[in-house]
Amino acid sequence: MKLYARPASPFARKVRVMAREIEIVDQIEEYMLASPEEMQSEVPKYNPLGKIPALILDNDDVLYDSKVICEYLDTLHDGDKYFPSDPAKRWPTLLLQGLADGIGEAVIAAAMNKYMRPDEFVYEPAIDFQLEKVERGLTDIESRIEELQGPLNIGSLSTACAIDYLNFRFPDQGWRDRNPNLAAWFEDFSQRPSMKATNFDMPS
Repeated sequence: MKLYARPASPFARKVRVMAREIEIVDQIEEYMLASPEEMQSEVPKYNPLGKIPALILDNDDVLYDSKVICEYLDTLHDGDKYFPSDPAKRWPTLLLQGLADGIGEAVIAAAMNKYMRPDEFVYEPAIDFQLEKVERGLTDIESRIEELQGPLNIGSLSTACAIDYLNFRFPDQGWRDRNPNLAAWFEDFSQRPSMKATNFDMPS
């Protein structure tokens, strides 16, 4: 299999972390797109939306959207499932994944406004609007911190990737002080080998 990704993408990272956690990373060739221009030229060949990640299977079928790819990967191992089948666990897990993905999307939107426009076109209220979504999302997760405990699942994995992307794009956001239980959980989770192996720092 071949995975098209960008190093900093929280959605590509979800896939990369899960592949390592379920020990199938040796079955996937990770192709890191070097620039937004390369992404614009290459990814639409596999995903009509032009978004990453995209996974090309060994039979040349293509899967895209991190939720779809991760659920597919969940069929390739015999361990505890990241997408529970028991409705009592499944819906809270999928809801947490959706919330974490929404946080990641809001951070991307804020970062694009702040860092990818000329200074005269940066609109701070639009950035604040997105970061307010992030704050509400993290507050909600803090209030349900027990859902992050127990076996690793797609909800907790997605949460960790979203938070680390927030740290990458907005390192001074101060979310830890407002969400101490979530901060403690994240600091522990970020020590996992899968997280360390997929960490991306801004080039100096």
